[in-house]
Amino acid sequence: MKCEVCGQEYGLAHNCAGVAPALPLSGIQSPRGFALWHYLEEACRIATWDDDAIHRTMNDPRAILYGAIVYTLSVAVQLFVPVAKFMIGGQFEFALIVGSSLAVVVLSTVLSDFVRVLVCHFLSRWFAGGVGKFTQLLGPLLLGSIVYVAALIPFHGEALAGFGSIAVFAKVFQEVHGIRPLTAFLFCAGIGIVFLIVQIYLLPAVPK
Repeated sequence: MKCEVCGQEYGLAHNCAGVAPALPLSGIQSPRGFALWHYLEEACRIATWDDDAIHRTMNDPRAILYGAIVYTLSVAVQLFVPVAKFMIGGQFEFALIVGSSLAVVVLSTVLSDFVRVLVCHFLSRWFAGGVGKFTQLLGPLLLGSIVYVAALIPFHGEALAGFGSIAVFAKVFQEVHGIRPLTAFLFCAGIGIVFLIVQIYLLPAVPK
């Protein structure tokens, strides 16, 4: 049998997550032309846990493209502060070195985040009865990465960006996969902590 609310197949018993199935790709009307501002607005809504924005972008093919732009800029902007400090101090050679490390930082972050999403997707599908597709995660997660810019906030910005990314991560998995909030948080927070430790000790750090 198939649940009419969440769309999940079940046998004799079913613990419904209460989340309606996602709209088909054909049911999403993407904005025409250059729509970066539209997707920046969607990114800010996702960063503040807007359910409707997540559901709109999870089946929007263009959300992945613009999400990739937002993701790249959000990661790259973290180099702005150290580069600016070196430029102001007249240490142009150090500014050039930090700036040239952008590609390494972006690629390492992309690889880390991709594997993190893949692992959480596997856990959600096989251990929590998740019903979403991997591609449906990409749009809202890439757009939601705008929370990374919080790292620019003085003193506790990096911690705020870290907690914010985990919160957005869990919310997207909850909505796309139709799993319980606590389950989504435990999966995403647990995997996030493991990858944070890996990033601290194995991946290149952004110079201060």
